[in-house]
Amino acid sequence: MMYFHQIETSMSSTPPSLRLSEFTALIRQTLEERFGGQTFWVIAEISNLNHYSRTHTFYFHLVEKEEGSGQMKAEVSAVAFGQAAYEVEGFEQQTGQQFRNGIQVLINVSVNYHPVHGLKVSMNKIDASFTIGQLQQQREATLARLLAENPDAVTFANGRFYTRNQELKLPTVIQRIALISSESSAGLQDFRHTLDENAFGYRFEVQLFHTLVQGDEQGKQLVDRLIQVFRSVKPFDLVVIVRGGGAQTDFLMFDSYPLAKAVARFPIPILTGLGHLKDISVCDLMAHTALKTPTKAAEFILAHNRSFEEGLLQLRQQIIIRTQQLLLTEKERIARQSAQIQHGTRSLIGGQSELINGFRQRVVAQSTGLLYQHSRMLNQLSRQISTKPAVMVGNARHDLDRMQEEFGFLVQRYLKNHSGYVNHFQTVFKLLSPANTLKRGFAIVLKDGKIQADAGQIKKGDAIQVYLAGSELDVSVNKKLKSNGNRFDV
Repeated sequence: MMYFHQIETSMSSTPPSLRLSEFTALIRQTLEERFGGQTFWVIAEISNLNHYSRTHTFYFHLVEKEEGSGQMKAEVSAVAFGQAAYEVEGFEQQTGQQFRNGIQVLINVSVNYHPVHGLKVSMNKIDASFTIGQLQQQREATLARLLAENPDAVTFANGRFYTRNQELKLPTVIQRIALISSESSAGLQDFRHTLDENAFGYRFEVQLFHTLVQGDEQGKQLVDRLIQVFRSVKPFDLVVIVRGGGAQTDFLMFDSYPLAKAVARFPIPILTGLGHLKDISVCDLMAHTALKTPTKAAEFILAHNRSFEEGLLQLRQQIIIRTQQLLLTEKERIARQSAQIQHGTRSLIGGQSELINGFRQRVVAQSTGLLYQHSRMLNQLSRQISTKPAVMVGNARHDLDRMQEEFGFLVQRYLKNHSGYVNHFQTVFKLLSPANTLKRGFAIVLKDGKIQADAGQIKKGDAIQVYLAGSELDVSVNKKLKSNGNRFDV
C-alpha cells in the first residue's frame, strides 16, 4: 500500500508537459505569426552545399563568420527549389560565378519550420549584382596590394599598369616555349594545333608544364609551375599560360595575389591566353602580353616571327635593288672610263705621230742643208780642179768620195737614231696603256668611283673596287700596313 502511495505522490508533483508534436506545432504557429508572409534580404556565406539534380534542389547553410578569426557567429539551414533553383541558374549566368561554397551572396529568404526537418529558410531570390560587386572589390583589393607591396615591379600610370615583366624584350625569333596548362585543356589543343599547322612552316620547341587551371583559387600550382620554369636549365624564350574557357569561378584563380605577383616579377616574358572574351584578369594585367584565347596567343607568336622574316625579305630585296643599281652605275662609269682611255690613247698616238712628222721634216731640212753645203764644196772643188794640177783633182776627188761616205753614214745614223726614238716612244706608249698595265699583273684601284693612286685615301673598312685583267672585284679593306715602297723596285 505504501508503494502505490509513493507513486501517486510522485505523479501529483510532475510539472505540466506537452507532446513533442504539440511543442513543434506551437513553434511553427509562433514562427508563422512572427514571420509568416514576410521575406528578408540576408547577406551570408554559402556552406555545406549539396545539389540534387533529380529534384533540382539545393540544400546549403547560410553562415556568418567573425572577420579576422573566422569563428562562426551564426548559421542556418537553407533550401532552394522550384523557381528559386532557376534563380541559382540565372545567378551563375549573370555573374559567371558558380553557386558554390565560400562565396558571399545577398539572397531573399522566408522562414519555414517543419516538425520533422526543423527550422529552415527558403531562398526566393538572389541578387547577382551584389556578388559581382564582391568579386570586383576583391580584384581591386588585389591590384591595390600589388601596387603597395611591389613598387619596384608594379606601377600605375596613364590609366594602365606597368610591370617588370612587360619591360622585358621579346626575342627576335621565338622558338623555345614553356607552356603552362592542363594536359586535358581544350585551350592547350587549340594552341598546339595553331602552332603546328602554321602556314609558314615555322617549328617550335614546346615543353608542357602540367597544372590545374580550375579549382585552385590561389593559383598555387601555377606559381609552382612558374618556379619550375625558372629553375629549368633550358633557356626559354617565352612562357605561355593558356586555358580553354570555363566558369568565372575557375577564372578567379588568375585574380589571386600570389600568382599576379609572380607574373609581374617573372624574368621571362609571359603570354596569357585564358579563354575569356569578356574579362581581363589581374594576371593578364601583370603579364607581358595578354591575348583573349589560346588560339590568339599562338597567332601572336606566329605574327611576331613572321614580322622578323618579312624584315629579312625586305632587306634582301633592298640589297638586290641596291646591288643592281651599283652594278649599273659602275658599268656606266667603266664605259665612260673606257671611252676616256680610248680617246686619250688616240690623242697620245696623234701627238706622237705629229712629233714623228716633225722629226722627218727636220731630217729632210737638215739633209737638204748638208746637200747644199756639199754642193757648194763640189763647185769650189770643180773650180780648183780646173785650175790646179791633176794631183789636186785626184786629191779633191778622194776627199769628195770620203765626204760622200761620211755624209751617207751620217744620214743613215741620224735616220736610224730618230727612227729608234719613234719606235721607243711607240713601245712606251703601248706599255703604259691601262690594258697592258693590267696584263702585267698590276691593278687599278677605285674608291667611290675615283682611281686611287695614294693609299692614304683608303682606310680600314672601306669598300673599294679592284680591276684586274679580265676581272672586277668588290673588296672590303680588312687590314692596312705601311710599306717603304722598295718591294717592287727593279
